[in-house]
Amino acid sequence: MESYYLKIREYRLQNNHTPEYVAIQMEISVKKYEKIEQGMVDLKLSKLDQLVKILGIKKSQIFQLGN
Repeated sequence: MESYYLKIREYRLQNNHTPEYVAIQMEISVKKYEKIEQGMVDLKLSKLDQLVKILGIKKSQIFQLGN
């Protein structure tokens, strides 16, 4: 089963965003954002809301099974 953090990275790449861009938009450090993509940090709901807005997706898309 694919983990949500791998989907976050996948959607970021589809949008041609750098980790730096997303981190700046989320008002967090690049290091912290990279830890999110690595699954080392759990996202707070408020940060998840920001992230899906930046990526232009719905929250449910991150947690869907499959693609």
